[in-house]
Amino acid sequence: MALAKTDSRSQTARARARQAMAVELERARKRESKLIAVFSAIDAREEAEATLGAALIELRDLGVAQGDLAEMTGLSARDVGAAIRTAKTQTDSVDTEPENADEQAPAEDSDHAGAQSH
Repeated sequence: MALAKTDSRSQTARARARQAMAVELERARKRESKLIAVFSAIDAREEAEATLGAALIELRDLGVAQGDLAEMTGLSARDVGAAIRTAKTQTDSVDTEPENADEQAPAEDSDHAGAQSH
């Protein structure tokens, strides 16, 4: 009988361990899901910040002082400056991408020119 009790205890312990692992796996899945949501929100916020900054730059280019932008929009001067910097940073990175595309474009153009002469 002692052997049967030991087997029963071992099975119960294994069942508890499996249940604990299942609970931990579910927590890990939930954490992963929430982290994905957080990263998506961060990306959306950065995109919105760049869009905001671009609009603020256009207003500034139309003659609205940066201090007035803050007052008109209800944003702090710091937020206005940060949005403008974000937009400029994105514009600078976009400006470097076409240079790479331009380097590839002549090769494509020469292919087309060769096709036209045939």
